[in-house]
Amino acid sequence: MKEIFNTKIFADGLIPEVHASTILKVNENKFLCAFFGGTEEGKDDVKIYLASFDGKSWSIPQVIATGDNVPCWNPVLFEHDGKISLYYKVGKPITDWHTMVKDSFDGGETWSEDRELVLGDIGGRGPVKNKAIILKNGNICAPASIETEAEFDAFTDVSRDGGNTWEKSELVPFDHKIADGKGIIQPTLWEVEDKIYMLIRSSESRVMKSFSTDGGKTWAKAEKTDLLHNNSGIDCVQLKNGDVFVVHNPIEASWGDRNIISYAITHDNAQSFDPGVIIEKDEDTEAEFSYPAVITDDKYIYMTYTHNRKNIMFRIFEI
Repeated sequence: MKEIFNTKIFADGLIPEVHASTILKVNENKFLCAFFGGTEEGKDDVKIYLASFDGKSWSIPQVIATGDNVPCWNPVLFEHDGKISLYYKVGKPITDWHTMVKDSFDGGETWSEDRELVLGDIGGRGPVKNKAIILKNGNICAPASIETEAEFDAFTDVSRDGGNTWEKSELVPFDHKIADGKGIIQPTLWEVEDKIYMLIRSSESRVMKSFSTDGGKTWAKAEKTDLLHNNSGIDCVQLKNGDVFVVHNPIEASWGDRNIISYAITHDNAQSFDPGVIIEKDEDTEAEFSYPAVITDDKYIYMTYTHNRKNIMFRIFEI
């Protein structure tokens, strides 16, 4: 991989605190990036912002969604059959959040009114942090999770009708009795032949993995991978040759520092990984490079991540 471009999305100080970005390539000349921002994560003034990139520079982020004095969280952009959907969470605390969605049919220029993704569902449905994928059978599979006061658990949400209705899978089996912390959340997905694979954020000092052989209805027991993990957001993308590119914080401690972000590549669906490559590092342990989002068009890998909670970093790697 060779990095060919990087920039911050906006001027530091424009928004007090930002986090949890998502990126989408609309066409050769346009990208969209959404994130949440406000006084501080979890405060009532936290909203969803959206910016666009024209190949040279990013537009000034604009508020695209609000929670009406309730904090917003973890936006996810996804495109399917010419429709761009923006999913995000609303709730305080996280245990009470629900998923909202709005759509654009003109490349993100205009948007529909917000609506609840699954009426009355508390806990969050649809993609929780990372992008959904389109399965070979045409279904949409969204990586999801639920957080309670006591435990974290991962699952998937599958839509067979283009995102209109959703079917929740069984939880990924995880033995909470022997866990070091609350568990597993915020998975990221890819598909190979008749299997869907999952990497998962965990409290176990390692990125964890699972797989499904029935289209995302049920999942194998979560197991540890070799990737060091600090219990922060991860993301991955499958490359044209079948390799999977994973971005994470390689720090062995649950709720550990986030001052190093790196990528690793697996050639065998998370059985093993090449040695990691550092993307950004700061000796100051208070620095933060976290919550990556990563996509590809088979020529380039496009990445965004939180940069010290003051900005979103955008990087392009040539494959």
